[in-house]
Amino acid sequence: MKGYSNFICSVPTERSEYTTAVGDIVHKFLGDNASVVGSTSITGSYEYEVKLPEEEEEVSQEELQKLQVLCRLRCNQIQQSLPPPPQTAPSAPPSTNPPSYKSPSTILPSPTSTTAVSPPAPSTPAPKTRPDTIRIKNIPRSYAKDVVKLVIQDTFKSTPLIHSLAPYSNDYLCATATFPEVDDFEYPTKRLPAIRQAHQQKPGKADFQYDVEFFNFTPLWDAAFGDKEVIVDIVAVVGLGTHAFGTFRSPSAGSHEMWLRDFLPKDIPKTRILLYGYPSTVDGGQSIEKVEDIASTFLNRLTMFRRGTSTRERPIIFIGQSLGGLIVQEALLKAQNSPDANEVEIFNSWHGLVGFGIPIGGLRNPSLIEAVKDQPNKVLIRQLCLDELGTPSDYLKQLKVNFERCCEGKKRVAYAPEILYFWERHYSQPRTRNGKVGEKVRMVEDTETPGARNLPLNANHSEMVKYRSRSDLLYEDVWSNINIMVENIVEIKQALAAQTSPSNKAQKGKGKPGGKGPKGGPRRKGTFISGDEMDDMLHS
Repeated sequence: MKGYSNFICSVPTERSEYTTAVGDIVHKFLGDNASVVGSTSITGSYEYEVKLPEEEEEVSQEELQKLQVLCRLRCNQIQQSLPPPPQTAPSAPPSTNPPSYKSPSTILPSPTSTTAVSPPAPSTPAPKTRPDTIRIKNIPRSYAKDVVKLVIQDTFKSTPLIHSLAPYSNDYLCATATFPEVDDFEYPTKRLPAIRQAHQQKPGKADFQYDVEFFNFTPLWDAAFGDKEVIVDIVAVVGLGTHAFGTFRSPSAGSHEMWLRDFLPKDIPKTRILLYGYPSTVDGGQSIEKVEDIASTFLNRLTMFRRGTSTRERPIIFIGQSLGGLIVQEALLKAQNSPDANEVEIFNSWHGLVGFGIPIGGLRNPSLIEAVKDQPNKVLIRQLCLDELGTPSDYLKQLKVNFERCCEGKKRVAYAPEILYFWERHYSQPRTRNGKVGEKVRMVEDTETPGARNLPLNANHSEMVKYRSRSDLLYEDVWSNINIMVENIVEIKQALAAQTSPSNKAQKGKGKPGGKGPKGGPRRKGTFISGDEMDDMLHS
């Protein structure tokens, strides 16, 4: 940090009280040779930087972080003690000064936007009834939650509610947040373009990365971050044309709760919960990706994520919503036969799959086929949907056969995976290409898979994974069954550990296989049973 300026903090507007306080802290912390420089940012806030001469000893990142926190805390105290700004008279002409972000409803337009007001689109989307959730990445692992909150508050000029903070790698954290004090639910999304541009012009700021798309992996919970035991990774993959976070969020108006982040860690705490999102726009989609392509990318990213967090051998339970379930199945096929040992480790670590409306036998949505008939992404849609005669695609037929063989292969090398499929019991009304609500259809029919358990959920295709609270009956059905899988992982570990103990080595292979699971261990609910095992059980 020597010889050039480094960002310290920002305040709503320039005032002598702020300048004096920041200067006092900087001089006490770094000495009289340090200078404080102030300037107005493009967002209208006033920002302070500290500058040291070339000959001064370099200040460490940890010391700079402490200085930033002290200055922000002191400026927040001053801001709370200041009188409110005078109200502008209704008849006053509009100001020509840059807008202030003390009022979160004021939005700075993008530099590329024009002043002309365009007429509203024919089909204006309904106003949002829930707050947008933002994701914050690239947070140094040394940052405490309070520090993260201060940095976000300083950036957005509104106090955030930090819902999750978990490791994204061995060096960085990832957080999710909302702004409960802001009435405009689209507030953080609207602010992001100006914030990103301001960040580019101030490279000395904390290098947080903000987004609302939730592409790639988002760690929502990690018990190990609190020095607790982690038994399993729960990896959730969303379906077609949906938002990764919004897919699993509560449908209640005004609610920010999302069961994978806010409910499941309370009920199954010894876990790490990962959310995976990917671009899959239907209307206007320009990608020629197929299921196989999306699965390859998913597998590679999951491998890299677990390698980057030193968790390559941890058991995995996958959650697949609609297309997300097919992506998981295809990824497991690729992992099983991969020349990459790291990808094979994903297959070896796989313990279970929980599917919600996976279109194993095809997706019934004629309007979807019509909507993409002239678009590049029609290849993907044709893979998923039933044709005019109600017949699944050749791809789905082959995937079903291959995945059943994959499960048998898993059983031969280790133990049978647990497969649980939830199926919808309400009709859905997909929209047509012009935005009109279409006819009621059951989008996915139950599909029998050998060795898998099947349970109904009293909801439609999208509502199967949206729960209002921890007491929601649908959620209770879901989490209790996932918990059984987690408990079975513990039992398997204990059984395998007992078999490798010196006292049991002499007994290896003496027990009857009937009624037993992997290598003589306990048989778990919903697992595959081979023909040889069935004969042994019938004739024992």
